Amino acid sequence: MHSIEFTLDPDAEDAIRADWDDLLAAGLPSAGAHRSASNRPHVTVLAATSVPEPLQEEAEHLLAPVLPVAARWGGLVLFGNRRLVLARLVEVDRAVTDVVHGLQESAVDVAADPLRAWVPHVTLCRRLEPAQVSTALATLPILPAAPPSLVGVRRWNPEQRTVTTLLG
Repeated sequence: MHSIEFTLDPDAEDAIRADWDDLLAAGLPSAGAHRSASNRPHVTVLAATSVPEPLQEEAEHLLAPVLPVAARWGGLVLFGNRRLVLARLVEVDRAVTDVVHGLQESAVDVAADPLRAWVPHVTLCRRLEPAQVSTALATLPILPAAPPSLVGVRRWNPEQRTVTTLLG
């Protein structure tokens, strides 16, 4: 799945990487287990079957004015039912949410799930078993120390296995 993603400021990225490392040390399926250079803490803005050039240009045009985004860490959230995704919510102002919704409306032809509401988050674990949830929650801080900033935008192309910095 192609994606357009917000990137985090260095302190926020370090905090998430520390969470990934703590989850790995606890024997959990941390997102940090994937050691590719492309694996970086991020907030997905749009997931799509493709990102045509006009959509990428629109993303740059719409997202540039909102950067950097002063955000807040939210709580932990679980997605899924049998194999779970554990994530840290990222709270942003309504203006940012409106911009993201505008971009998603432009991408309705290629969006992975055009009806799904945007839930800004950073993934911590994938394929977490229900029996592992209590260990994961006990491993993580309630909230990282410093609030995050979303400072850049990148594009992931899974077919070419490339990350392209669009902004920031």
